[in-house]
Amino acid sequence: MRKTFQVLFSALLAATTLAPSTVKAQTPSTGGPYDVPYSCLWNDQKVLVNKEWTVEDKNNDGITWGFSNDVPGSFISYIGTAQKQDADDWLVSPYLAFEAGKTYKVETGGFKAMGGSQKLAVAIGTGDDPTTYKVVGDYTISATYGGGGATPVEGEFIAPTTGKYRVAFHCTSNQRAYLLLLPVKVFAQAALAVRPAAVNDLNVEVGAKGAVSAKVSFTIPSTDYAGNPLSSLTRVQLYRDYVVVKNFDSPKPGEKVVWQDEEVLTGEHTYSVISTANDLRSDEVAKKAYVGYDRPLPPQNIKIHDNLDGTAAITWDPVSEVGMHGGYVDPKTAEYCVYTLEYGYLREVEMGLPETKCVVEKVNYDGAQSAVQYALLTYVDSPTSDTAVVSDYGREAFLIGQAHEVPYYESFANKSLQKGPWVIDANCAGKFGLSEDAQDEDAGSLVFNPSTGSTLACIQGPKVDIANAGNPQIVFWYYAYPGTDGKITVKVNRNGQEMVEVGTVDYSTLSGKMGWRSVAMDLKSVSTVGVKNGYIRPYFYAEGLSTSIMIDNIKIYDAIANNLAADIDAPAHVQSGKAAQLNVKVTNLGTAKASGYKVHLFIDGKKFETEEGEDLEPNAVATYEFAYTPKLHVGKFTVRGEVEWAADMFQDNNKSIDYTVEVVSSPLPAISDLAATDKGVLTWSAMDVDGVKVTDDFESYTPWSIARVGDWTLYDGDKGTVYTFGGIQHPNSGVAQAYIVFNPWQVSGITGSNWQMFADIFAPHSGKQSMMSTGTTIDTGTPTNNWLITPELSGEEQTISFWVNAPGDEVNRGEQYPNSGPETFDIYYSEDDTNANSFIKINKDSYEAVYKWTKYDIALPEGAKYFAIVHTSTGSLTSYNYEPDRLCVDDVTYRAGGLRVMGYNVYRDGVLVKKLDGKTTTWTDEKYTDDNGYGAGNHKYNVIVVYANGESNVSNTVYVGDPAAGVDSVVVNGVKTNNRVYTINGKYVGNSLKDVKQGLYIQNGKKVVVK
Repeated sequence: MRKTFQVLFSALLAATTLAPSTVKAQTPSTGGPYDVPYSCLWNDQKVLVNKEWTVEDKNNDGITWGFSNDVPGSFISYIGTAQKQDADDWLVSPYLAFEAGKTYKVETGGFKAMGGSQKLAVAIGTGDDPTTYKVVGDYTISATYGGGGATPVEGEFIAPTTGKYRVAFHCTSNQRAYLLLLPVKVFAQAALAVRPAAVNDLNVEVGAKGAVSAKVSFTIPSTDYAGNPLSSLTRVQLYRDYVVVKNFDSPKPGEKVVWQDEEVLTGEHTYSVISTANDLRSDEVAKKAYVGYDRPLPPQNIKIHDNLDGTAAITWDPVSEVGMHGGYVDPKTAEYCVYTLEYGYLREVEMGLPETKCVVEKVNYDGAQSAVQYALLTYVDSPTSDTAVVSDYGREAFLIGQAHEVPYYESFANKSLQKGPWVIDANCAGKFGLSEDAQDEDAGSLVFNPSTGSTLACIQGPKVDIANAGNPQIVFWYYAYPGTDGKITVKVNRNGQEMVEVGTVDYSTLSGKMGWRSVAMDLKSVSTVGVKNGYIRPYFYAEGLSTSIMIDNIKIYDAIANNLAADIDAPAHVQSGKAAQLNVKVTNLGTAKASGYKVHLFIDGKKFETEEGEDLEPNAVATYEFAYTPKLHVGKFTVRGEVEWAADMFQDNNKSIDYTVEVVSSPLPAISDLAATDKGVLTWSAMDVDGVKVTDDFESYTPWSIARVGDWTLYDGDKGTVYTFGGIQHPNSGVAQAYIVFNPWQVSGITGSNWQMFADIFAPHSGKQSMMSTGTTIDTGTPTNNWLITPELSGEEQTISFWVNAPGDEVNRGEQYPNSGPETFDIYYSEDDTNANSFIKINKDSYEAVYKWTKYDIALPEGAKYFAIVHTSTGSLTSYNYEPDRLCVDDVTYRAGGLRVMGYNVYRDGVLVKKLDGKTTTWTDEKYTDDNGYGAGNHKYNVIVVYANGESNVSNTVYVGDPAAGVDSVVVNGVKTNNRVYTINGKYVGNSLKDVKQGLYIQNGKKVVVK
């Protein structure tokens, strides 16, 4: 047993991928002067090694510009995920030859690889000190790597004299920066002194009340780019949607132009103007305008008022005359429709409402909480068609079910929601996500990474009943970045009727070191005492331009002096013969330090082990680690954590829930001929592992794993965004992945009959788990490319088999309006290794998986060492193609190679008694005459094979003495199958009771009387 403590985690966050090479800062360049045009593609690290491009680490923190080894494409990077201060780092070009009076332009682009927006400036000058250069561009890099185009970065510079100049890029990003810079181009522009200036007052006036017309006006430029007067212009061209619609030849500089577009059609249009003088064109100026009738905006300001009497009222603002694109909407014709959105399906609530209010009946305040998503549409008449014009959905979530009691706490362990539901506020442009960084080292916290246009996010918590709390408080941990622009505001939705702000954390006012800190906020102002069905819901608002916001360990509780709470962290299952890691977490919810308590672990209701507790400060968490190996033949066991403290003033939370741990079998081959003499001598045959047949049902792997799944290789070839289940959560949901160990019975955010319906749809072929691949979202434009690669094969010619299913295939599920259909996949094999480039495709046309578990038998040639099932579905939202969804794989059978026997573990009466090497196939139990509770000399034995890559399933059972001793009797008249059957003398007679004679037998460790 080992104790670990977590009071204040202040370790700096380190990059998990994309580490730059170390480059020593240098000032002079060894390169140039190079003629212009000049470009650097970042395809050769020698430009830094040879000091052509140099770097300046001005804050001397050892973190600066360098090359990344893991980013595909041509980039140079600044990776500051371990920063202790803001960046102050320069990347400076070699010398470039500029001529006096010429204009030079720098062009590149940037991505942020993680965190908030990045800060980058462009400067040009002479000499080797970039701090003296002229800044020609200041940028906020908001484009995310892998999510579309880069943020353009450019600057223009007029050389005052002929000579050697250098271009510099200055990164000043806040802490936890991560910036990628594209290839750089430098080229000469035409002389500014003769280029006409751009139009600066372009205006487009569209027809009123939806009239299909547009009037364009602007002033002809009267100066050149440098501000000098223009005597004449050759022409001015007006474009609509990048096609010339009007030429103004030899226009008078400074003249006001008004042009009526008589041929414009309904829709959104871009008008632009370019001026020409002396065959030199000005910059293009553009403006968008929507002409005619527009689509209405989604219903705005949706609110749901809980009447607490079984009804709720949904209200929203009347539709505006301004449509989605700025065009006209006639609000007098508006009608509204209200739906519930349930797992992708719309259910009608009220249709054709002329008013902006809908009353919801039968609001439930009992049972588990869940979020009901209400979706609202606006319909308006079309002036040109009998078909109504419809808006996009406006959405708002409403929670039903019983409120959680205090103390309530959520730690987001393993990037999952433990005690929800938690709802993302769709009205905020920013979105909270889940991070592996955590205050309590449980691999889970909330995180918001701001970017341009997405500087505010909100997440709404579940209902909590604080009526019985005399001193209610909310406490949470946040990762502080003192002096930055981050801010957390906490509001409380009281009884579903009013919003009350209860506190803020303003990073700009913080001082000291960055790291995890806790804050407590009083909740007396939102008390629900005396209110039937009353509750509060915490809303966390995070805002900032470039500061990441992390929140963890949220607690709502009665702030009394002495209050310890216990929780249990246990695996979903453990392999037979292996130890389960069981963690009892003790949280000090009180306001005083806790001392003199004990921590207990219970197995199947009995105290298994006890540890003395260490002093624990308020809001601190202590984790006590225990290990327990269940006896063989045990199918499952329950665990519970408990804290014992006489001074505790609230003992209702001293015991955790009883958590059930399943005991599962290994897919690796087991001994089948174990034998025993009446003197305790065990013998068995050495394992012949060459070409042994293995069936992997994926039951022995940790649920929700997306890596380290036994010896399987999971390769995400598309690295794209994946679909999630709306409102249904599980660890690693939405994370880029190839396959995930999927267990439909362990999702959260769904209850009752809906939970069972979900489990039925996503049930594996056997057991409780399968491997699932989730398709890449269609907005990425990237086909799904997810690989499930087997452990090593025997190399012989063989036929492999597996079962596949497409649970999201709504076509074959019989849905009336399907969004997804069958899934496609391909089969590959490799004669070399697990590198995707080494594989050879077997099929010509892709296979299809439908909504039905289907078995595939695939012939592999001699020499095949690995085979792969590759999910390839893609599609788009058209009448001919469906969105990619999910592919499940289960029960894969193949002849294995690479198995190596390392030893054997011998068990007596389900307990490990001896470890042997891989060459020993016999063992004598010198203590076979001992009494283990079944009478002297009565024992049962099993052996487990220890392979280099794991342990086997349990062998057959043999007995010394009376096989029936200590075994319960079961009388059966029917049939049991697929379980080994023995006589009471230990003789194996088959796997079924179907054909045995009447009498006494042993099956599954129980005495069975067959009549």
